Amino acid sequence: MQHKWHKEIKAWADGAEIEYFDDDIGEWRNCTSHALWYEDDTYRIKPQPKEQQYLYVYEDIGGINITSDKNYATKDMEYIGKIKLEDE
Repeated sequence: MQHKWHKEIKAWADGAEIEYFDDDIGEWRNCTSHALWYEDDTYRIKPQPKEQQYLYVYEDIGGINITSDKNYATKDMEYIGKIKLEDE
């Protein structure tokens, strides 16, 4: 049977940052040294910020073009701007 925190222990051994939930203050804190991996504690792999996603808007003779590919434009297209997509 695998340890309750098997995934987190393996990630830590591979160099990932690990956080534990501090019940006293009600927030996630960095494990500054090796974690003790208590069964009753709560650990997680520190979430990495997600890369912001955009739609790019171009105009050409045919009208408005909207794409997620920022390299979509040709020399005949005018860059109008970008639309920031929100996470749900």
